[in-house]
Amino acid sequence: MRRVMYCIMTVTVLTNWSAAALRADTEQASKPVSTSPSFEDVKAWVGAYKATHRGNRGKDWDINATTPAQIAADPAAQRLLAICGKDQRPVIPLLAWEYGGSDHQWIKPEKSALVYCVHVPVRNPTPNWQYDARKEQVTAAVYVLFPDQNPCKDQQGADQVVACIGDRSNFEILVDTASINDGRDVGLSLASASTAPMLILPDGTRVHLWDDA
Repeated sequence: MRRVMYCIMTVTVLTNWSAAALRADTEQASKPVSTSPSFEDVKAWVGAYKATHRGNRGKDWDINATTPAQIAADPAAQRLLAICGKDQRPVIPLLAWEYGGSDHQWIKPEKSALVYCVHVPVRNPTPNWQYDARKEQVTAAVYVLFPDQNPCKDQQGADQVVACIGDRSNFEILVDTASINDGRDVGLSLASASTAPMLILPDGTRVHLWDDA
């Protein structure tokens, strides 16, 4: 078992190369995966997804902004969304966007880990995701999917993420994912909630990651 560190539709005309790449990526994504994907597997999937989802000025890369209908029609998106497990979403710096004010991609993704897994809203609280309605606060667990390839694996505590975040504004992407769709999918209303992300380290201990001011 792999140890993990428990963070307007556009129409484009594809070139012959990109159309072929899209077909190949879709065919590969349709194949069942019997074992957990490796770091190199996921890195290749991310690169293929980015190459074949170029619309909307790059926002089509953001798998966490896709609709259920878009996901159902896109095996490559389904494959990436499944890499972190149940009730989690993968935040992939090479694909992720931050929205509000001036929308922007994850800043300096090359400095960050390949994938941060973020626990998302659930109907009933768990050790990895809770909502305190009185305080209007979400507490959500985050971890790095491939800790051995984490560029900040030699840092201590929260710095295993903080030191490689690239830009502090990138934390907003992790926070927004922890309250994805403002909790509507599970009957919650989290638009006004603050979020306290907790980082799960490779040994299972938890540390406070960042203050969502």
